Amino acid sequence: MNPWGNPERFFAITDAAQRRAEVEDLVSEIAQALAIAGEYRTRIDLQPTQRVVDFNWAAHQAGRRVGIRVDVDVTISKSDATAEIRVLRRHALS
Repeated sequence: MNPWGNPERFFAITDAAQRRAEVEDLVSEIAQALAIAGEYRTRIDLQPTQRVVDFNWAAHQAGRRVGIRVDVDVTISKSDATAEIRVLRRHALS
């Protein structure tokens, strides 16, 4: 019996930490674009699904960082399994 358990659980921990760091970089990138241009556009792969969830969360966090609310518009392309995403300024927080 291995006292450390299944080693795959450690890979999940390091993957989660890496994903958080990547999402934080994305929050900064979106926030900068929102502050300068009022919008952010990109194209992302739809798989894994967590990538889409992380992007949506990052977009809303970026809006909070610059003091605005945002709308996230997603256009899905089924032919190549990607999504074109546009993050737009909605209005100032009160």
